Amino acid sequence: MKYTQFTLYDWIFFSAYLILFSLITILIYLKNKENPEYRYFLPHFFWKILMGFAMAYVYVYNYGGGDTTAYWQGADTLNNLFYESPLDYLTEIFSSPTKDYIPHYYNQKTGVPPMWIYNEPNSWFICKLSSPLSFFSFKSYLALNLFYSILTTIISWKFFRFLNSYLSIQSKYIAYAILFIPTVGFWCTGIMKDSVTYASLLVVIMGIFKILNKQSSFIVIISTLIGLSFIYVTRSFLLLPILIPVFILFVFRLNKNKPAITKFLTRLFGISIALSSIVFFMSSASFLGEFTSENLTKSANTIYLDFQNNTNYTGKRYNLGISEVNSTTMVTVIPNAILTTIYRPFLWEADNALMVINGLESSIFLTLTLSIFRRRREKANLINLIDDTKTKNFLIFSLLFVLILAYFVGLTSGLFGVLARLKAPILPFFLLYIFSKVDRNRKQNLTISE
Repeated sequence: MKYTQFTLYDWIFFSAYLILFSLITILIYLKNKENPEYRYFLPHFFWKILMGFAMAYVYVYNYGGGDTTAYWQGADTLNNLFYESPLDYLTEIFSSPTKDYIPHYYNQKTGVPPMWIYNEPNSWFICKLSSPLSFFSFKSYLALNLFYSILTTIISWKFFRFLNSYLSIQSKYIAYAILFIPTVGFWCTGIMKDSVTYASLLVVIMGIFKILNKQSSFIVIISTLIGLSFIYVTRSFLLLPILIPVFILFVFRLNKNKPAITKFLTRLFGISIALSSIVFFMSSASFLGEFTSENLTKSANTIYLDFQNNTNYTGKRYNLGISEVNSTTMVTVIPNAILTTIYRPFLWEADNALMVINGLESSIFLTLTLSIFRRRREKANLINLIDDTKTKNFLIFSLLFVLILAYFVGLTSGLFGVLARLKAPILPFFLLYIFSKVDRNRKQNLTISE
């Protein structure tokens, strides 16, 4: 059943919770307003609330609900099941769904979860994750969406504060990259799989760098493991662009004080191991089944051609200039896939309001990139110009993460709408990399003027 408009329940509980959370946020700001970081606190809070509501509005009134309201409906069904039979509720929470079969304990009183969501374990996981929050939303979709907005706001704020203390980059650049990118705000704030994935990504990356720099605690380790498990369940392919760069950094860190020849050999060995792990990931049929090289190629080809040719998928398509995805084209298309992910859609490719915003965003990224490479003073590589080791390591991670994930996203998206959604986790790290060069140029100019 389509959810085509907000109800009175939606508005009542959304408004009540919004007032409550706004008051709490203002009190936190007043308590910390002397801290320069908190100049971004209130703008970030209200920006995320606005973006979460915008996503809900677009999906409900333009698409009749879609994934986001289906997650809400599934969570509500689970809550009804809890009131009907707590034991069956726990059974459902801690078990995998049975494909094409709805268990007998769902009935007229509990309602039936959306079949297309129940058949996908990663989508049904979002319903199970939403269920505890849904108890407090009183069947209001907007209230549950607001809870997601608040939780993602807290996590992105903590990530901003972590980077602000960790990196030798101006706070304003970190704030722009982490707190205020429109695509990230729209897709990674409300009741969406992307919100869970992105929030988990930030928790994991923050935890990993704390562990690498011996700033970890029991809570950091547990939260990192939980974040990894959430990513594994929702979008497991994200583990590769996270763990490969981390492994390379770990090898570089181990031998940073060794002689030059030792550094070269061990780092070469570490990079070889990382590349070998990718090959193993794509070829180990006995361990990875559907993720073997052959099956991965078939899957990518199926997704690509499906988005290109299936008229059931609405929205503007893009083409990487290939007729099919195979082992050869998966290599030759790497530059085009990466550039497409980061810089498209172009403004002239936009055919609706959302795509215009994406096009403007992409134009800003392209302009920033070109303006940096036009600067004549900075002829050396960025990484070599940075003296702070922690900043250097994080930027190396960011660049590797962006390149690996941008390739897979560009290769398999096919539609600009899907591209905008899947590339959201890439943009903050790419913008951080770009802003680090902007900040470095500023510091160089200040030094010269002095």
